[in-house]
Amino acid sequence: MKHCYLPTSGRLIDCQVIRNMPFVRASAAVIDYDKINYMMLIKVIIISLFVFLQSFANHAQENFYNFIKPGGFQVGFVDTTIFDLKYQYEAYDYKGMKPFFLQIWHPVPENSNSQHFLYVRDFFENRKNEKLRTIRKQLENYQKEIIIRDCIAENLETGEAGNYGDYSYEDIFNLIGKIETRSILRPIDSISSYPVIIYHHGSQSNSFENFAMAEYFASRGYIFVAANFHLPYENTVFGLKPFEKLIKDEDEESLRTVLKFAQSLSNSSSVFFIGHSWGAQMGLRTFDGDSTISGLISLETTIEFKNDYGKIEEMWPEVYQKVVVNKSYYPFPILLCAATGQAKPFDFFKNLNAPQITFAPTTEQFEHNAYVSIFYLRYFLDSNIPQTDKLILKDRLTLYARHLEFIDNFMIGIMNNEKRSERETVFINFE
Repeated sequence: MKHCYLPTSGRLIDCQVIRNMPFVRASAAVIDYDKINYMMLIKVIIISLFVFLQSFANHAQENFYNFIKPGGFQVGFVDTTIFDLKYQYEAYDYKGMKPFFLQIWHPVPENSNSQHFLYVRDFFENRKNEKLRTIRKQLENYQKEIIIRDCIAENLETGEAGNYGDYSYEDIFNLIGKIETRSILRPIDSISSYPVIIYHHGSQSNSFENFAMAEYFASRGYIFVAANFHLPYENTVFGLKPFEKLIKDEDEESLRTVLKFAQSLSNSSSVFFIGHSWGAQMGLRTFDGDSTISGLISLETTIEFKNDYGKIEEMWPEVYQKVVVNKSYYPFPILLCAATGQAKPFDFFKNLNAPQITFAPTTEQFEHNAYVSIFYLRYFLDSNIPQTDKLILKDRLTLYARHLEFIDNFMIGIMNNEKRSERETVFINFE
């Protein structure tokens, strides 16, 4: 009987048995023991193992969890659709109650039967309502345009158009869609006692813009609910409504509708709101006086950089009305994050009326979209794809992870009734 060495097993095996294995039939890594002396065999074994391990390391795909520390739960994911009885929506081939496309990430015990992880592309389509297929398709088209514009088309190093060699922007987008996440399809079986997070996306964005944040918090025992707050209209820029369809306070009512649904998923009294950009503004526009909210986290409204109150009133009249004119009271702690580069309070938001406010500035080298997960997706593409700004993405990703830790500690402190200063400024950095 002739013996061969198989590097992946670390053992000498009957050569005929190896050659009948489908995995190694075409492999050049099988060594005929009878044709070489003992010392040469040892040398070949070492080299073969090194090559195998090096190959494994080269093909080990980095993911968000190389940067952020997950908790003790698997992450379940489900998408669904709810309807608002107060408002009608009419566009394309649909006319009826206003729909909300919801995506929910939630804790699943680690010892449960796991399924394969979803890919990024699986977040693009809400599969629950065939009546809304045309609307969903329009949203998918807009999502693709926005992701290419905000996350692919610019080189962060030069500020110029991104150049990926033989790969077009659409090629990069399609490759991003194949990136594996840490979510598994799993419905929420019953009402739980997990704390709840409602997430509101930025202007022209989508419900899954911060899916890695959702996975991070779901793995740590939170239910994370995100909705698409934009609906498409014919002949209208995505994110806007035709003038004749504008209804006062509809955006605020939409957020309250999603809040009510999110509260139905848990009997926990801890309900947090996280918003990015326009989404953060919507939290301030909606939740003044709302004692059901435990805490609000704002990820750069963009007003943090302004001190011209006349300009603020012109550009963001609803927020100005709440904060300056009405002096509205927010009966919960507020965390405000922005990349101002200065460890001091944000001028306009010194006017906020809340029991406790934390200002969390960070380095200036942190783009507005660096607060959201989709900004980093191309970092996880194959290293053979040219990206001269990849180290910049890694730098931002490290700081993104620090923000998640800071937000987690902020919410834990609230749930533990920890006493903090009425006003504090904490500079977020790499330490």
